[in-house]
Amino acid sequence: MKTRLLFSLLLTASTAASALTLPAPDRPGDSLIGNPPHEVKYVAAKQEDTLIDIAVNFRLGQDEIVLANPHVDRWLPREGTQVRIPSSFILPNAPRQGIVINLPEMRIYYFPDSSKVVTYAIGIGREDNWKTPLGKTHVAGKTENPSWTPPKSIIAEHLAEGDVLDPYYPPGPDNPLGLFAFKLGIPGYLIHSTNKTNGVGMRVSHGCIRMYPADIEQFFPMVKVGAQVNIVNQSIKVGWYHDTLYMEVYPEMEETPATYEQRLHTALNLIEQANGGQMPVIKGSVLKAAVEKATGIPVAIYERPTQTPPVVQSQAAPAK
Repeated sequence: MKTRLLFSLLLTASTAASALTLPAPDRPGDSLIGNPPHEVKYVAAKQEDTLIDIAVNFRLGQDEIVLANPHVDRWLPREGTQVRIPSSFILPNAPRQGIVINLPEMRIYYFPDSSKVVTYAIGIGREDNWKTPLGKTHVAGKTENPSWTPPKSIIAEHLAEGDVLDPYYPPGPDNPLGLFAFKLGIPGYLIHSTNKTNGVGMRVSHGCIRMYPADIEQFFPMVKVGAQVNIVNQSIKVGWYHDTLYMEVYPEMEETPATYEQRLHTALNLIEQANGGQMPVIKGSVLKAAVEKATGIPVAIYERPTQTPPVVQSQAAPAK
């Protein structure tokens, strides 16, 4: 009950309080955080809303809210339309330490301690020559009010599109890096704020990881220099919530395409791994729908039988 109340208070708070800090899974072996999956969160669209407006308001990514609402028009959802707000997340299959970034999900997870998880939507590098790299690194530095000197390659790219960049951007709100930046151990890559908030939750950067300004303002003091950063590519996630196994699916990255058969093979391996090395009996149509429909929403695929306690027969009273 406390978990649900905390999440509800955080989700309905004003956008000024945008950090999504959730209790860690409360059972050993569980991987799902946030609202219990059966407690679906919706908001009614206003006449002037787009899905993107709602995403920004709830600090969700643009692609994230579109995936969760496949039958809602992105630009004209219409007043009163019920828009689903993603409110539960399966943790990536990675050590729960430091920062974990799952690129297909476009979401960052931070583990300040064993009791809670902090998570944010992010924007990542484009699918051309500006991909966000995978692998393990660390936070090599932190800068408040950073300046920015655009690399020659970025200046040339903008110039080819008829856009002229300044050779130097001083600290301030108009700086493309925003007011806060983390330098990663991978040379040239940052986690930073952005003044183009509609790009959060999309592949629009030159490889850096972009966050909402209010999010990184809260995130910045949490993370220490030297913190571990693990950047992964997990388009399919599987995890338990109590006795139910869930699957959360995203589209593949353009640079790592996969057929349905390959995705199914990945899903089956993850299911077996989550179930202690044994493959449970799962209805084929349920599994097929979960793999095919990349909604980014955890979907129940299997419920393990509850253990019935043994019946203890009372001994008959001795005859008198």
